[in-house]
Amino acid sequence: MPEGVNVFGYAPKQLTLRQSLLAAISTMLVWGLEYYDIILFASLAPILEMYFFPSKVAIVSAIETWGAFATTYFVRPIGAVIFGWVGDVHGRRLATISDAALVGLATLAIGLLPTYYTAGVLAPILLYLMRILQGVGLGGEAGGGASWALELTPRNIRPYINGVMYSGLSWAVFLTSFVTLSTKSAMHQAFNVYGWRILFITGAIPALIALIIRLWGSESLEWIEQVRSRGVVKVPLGVVLSRYWVPFIALILINLGLTIYYYGGSGYWAYVMPRIIAPKLQLPANKAYTWALVLGMYGGIGAVIGELLSGFLIRALGLRKSFIAPSILLLVLSPFIVYLAFTLSPLSTYASLLMGILFGLAAAPQTLYFTSIFPTEVRWSAVAFGWNLNASIGPLSTMAVVLLLESSPSAPTTLAIYGSVMMIIGALLVILGSLIRTKEY
Repeated sequence: MPEGVNVFGYAPKQLTLRQSLLAAISTMLVWGLEYYDIILFASLAPILEMYFFPSKVAIVSAIETWGAFATTYFVRPIGAVIFGWVGDVHGRRLATISDAALVGLATLAIGLLPTYYTAGVLAPILLYLMRILQGVGLGGEAGGGASWALELTPRNIRPYINGVMYSGLSWAVFLTSFVTLSTKSAMHQAFNVYGWRILFITGAIPALIALIIRLWGSESLEWIEQVRSRGVVKVPLGVVLSRYWVPFIALILINLGLTIYYYGGSGYWAYVMPRIIAPKLQLPANKAYTWALVLGMYGGIGAVIGELLSGFLIRALGLRKSFIAPSILLLVLSPFIVYLAFTLSPLSTYASLLMGILFGLAAAPQTLYFTSIFPTEVRWSAVAFGWNLNASIGPLSTMAVVLLLESSPSAPTTLAIYGSVMMIIGALLVILGSLIRTKEY
């Protein structure tokens, strides 16, 4: 019996659908906090700025606030290295339990932090610290949690379980927009006083539920068999970068493309539509903000549909080819979708739904594909590090598109073109990465 299995989990005699679904659901819940955090932070940035970074110089407050946002993403590769080593050397289940606990507790703590007005400079320091811990935990979960969940799934149903698991990211997009709108509507002025805390506290609940599932979960049979037959690799990431660099490049291109598409696309709408687009097109800022959240809901629903259907697309076209068709459609349609969104057209709800479906179809196969192109002994490290390296780079596309929109002429068509540049680049990278042929394990 491999070291750690009796302490941290048991080895099932055979895989069952119940084990697969529970593992997939737990990964869905924790991983969903990634997109929950993106939309939540973008929506609450003015409130967080007021309570934690109340500088007299507006630009200083903005830099400090968005620095807290960026910090979570900059430290995620560190979390991937740490938890990748734990997952590959000491077991999948120990890694998943640890990262779920870290993400959940850090998110909960943010909702309970004292403000600058009660704790002084300690408040922003604590906020940065919690963001760092949250990022380290997400660095272990993103990509890595999928390795454990899919290894607990029989191969014949992996495409469908994978779609369920990946849908957590899009459920988070829908729920964040819905909960934010509902809370603001119900609480009115009280939302800015303490309502924002509720959103962080409730955001920690999925991670804590996932933690409970994992405490009662199983160790990966694939990992156990690999340890029995070949032992462990002491420095798995070093082996990945020296021996498996071709599949690693494919991972980087596909995942970076999808990351750029989201962060440089609808992921920034809640921030730029009221602040940049509304003034340029002489639209009410509050209406633009509300509409951005509504579109986030439709896009999230669409992505869930696409992700749940992705298993059928994988069965029909194969893993690599399943990226190409939806990515081509996203490439062509993105400027039209952005135009409808920026002009607050009623048709933009349908366009966002369609974009969500296509994005879900293109994005969901990546977890199944990436876990299949690396051997078991280095899988967690490879997928987690590549995924989170991109996560630290991808949000820069938001900055790029904000700069593009700031410099754009105040015409709807031009704004749509400038606002879809990063989305087009992202779709192209996905197509390029999917053309690289790699061995599957």
